[in-house]
Amino acid sequence: MNWLRNFEKSIPERLRPYVTAYVVVGLLICIVSILIFGNLVDGVSENESIVAFDIALANELHRGATTTSTSIYLLISLFGGTILFVWSVVVGLIFAWKRQRLGLIIWVVTISGGQILNAALKLFFARPRPTFASPLVIEQYYSFPSGHAMMSFIAYGMLAYVICVLLKNNAQRLVVTLLAALIIILIGISRMALGVHYFSDVIAGYSVAALWLVICVTVWRSIQQRRSHHSPTA
Repeated sequence: MNWLRNFEKSIPERLRPYVTAYVVVGLLICIVSILIFGNLVDGVSENESIVAFDIALANELHRGATTTSTSIYLLISLFGGTILFVWSVVVGLIFAWKRQRLGLIIWVVTISGGQILNAALKLFFARPRPTFASPLVIEQYYSFPSGHAMMSFIAYGMLAYVICVLLKNNAQRLVVTLLAALIIILIGISRMALGVHYFSDVIAGYSVAALWLVICVTVWRSIQQRRSHHSPTA
């Protein structure tokens, strides 16, 4: 994080409340996310090589599925669905209990906004889910982008950010970040292994989630920094 602090010190003081290292990094992440998502959309809509890869991988994962592996992936998948919803509500209640109004608003907007964005994208692209003669799991609604992948990235990503802000030790922050990343990746794998999403669905979910998460975190940090800048004790 030292390079971020050094970068911020190089910014003219009057611009620091608006242009920070985090804003610049966030902008870069947004650009990369948009490029990835755009390429995936082009590839899927134009039936390019990514579609062939999607189908080949989906068939291979389906052939290798066992009763045990399916049970494990169903459990993992819950952490991107029902379990995610439950603890998201709990986190919101904690913000309310602590009277962290800004945190509560950002949390609700982040989670609910992600759900709305995912539903809108699914409806717009209307991509059918993978089909098999003997499906492991049957899901309704459309496939692109993966809702579990997208919401797990948003929710676990934001939770990791909140925890990292509270922690002072960089090693602990790294552990939290890696743990969140592991959960997110496993949830994405579980959706492919269960045969309810293609590879491109999952990556598209991650890319849109990264974009939305960065926007929410950046807005949160900007509001906090402006409040700190205008505080009488600052």
